[in-house]
Amino acid sequence: MSHPKKDVGGVDIKKLRNKKLTSTEFMQVWFHYDKDKSGYLEYTEFSQFMKDLFLKQESNGSSRFTADQVEKYTKEVINIMDTYDENRDGRFEMNELAKALKIEENYLNKIIQKKSIKDKHIQSIIKHYDANSNDRLEGVELRAFVGDIVRTTPDIPYNYEMIEKACSVIQEMYGNVCELSMETIKLILTLDVRNQIHKRLIQEIQANS
Repeated sequence: MSHPKKDVGGVDIKKLRNKKLTSTEFMQVWFHYDKDKSGYLEYTEFSQFMKDLFLKQESNGSSRFTADQVEKYTKEVINIMDTYDENRDGRFEMNELAKALKIEENYLNKIIQKKSIKDKHIQSIIKHYDANSNDRLEGVELRAFVGDIVRTTPDIPYNYEMIEKACSVIQEMYGNVCELSMETIKLILTLDVRNQIHKRLIQEIQANS
């Protein structure tokens, strides 16, 4: 009997077992399971993700698990929490989950190191992050892109709070935009603008320390 796919924002959850996630796939997972939008995955939220990832679902949508399946799944949840919950607070921050799920190498690193960022580089960025192929970045795609900007700066933590703050900074700079066009992406990736974003994020960290 075939089993239906468990889709998470367009991602086939079962295919995540043995692959590195793109930044966009990671954000789709994060925002799907962070039900209360707290910026953390609580134990129950992460447990649901693991259940969807490892336990089979019947074709009628009901779930019937054997005792062995439940035991293996429970041990796996506890093991992953013990391994990657670095501050031992019983929940996952975004950077902790990224390590647990093996997110891909930052795609922007090879772009921003170029002497000149050309239109073809911006087109490759849009192709990489644009999950719904509408030639612009919005929603989780935008946050995946901004999250990778955050990841290019080792002194800024890769977490929900910093990504949302970086999105707010970009909105302030470019007229409260909810989506990024090719032209805006090119501007954001200039060294001057990235430095401005970095400065604002450092100020945010200092203000909350």
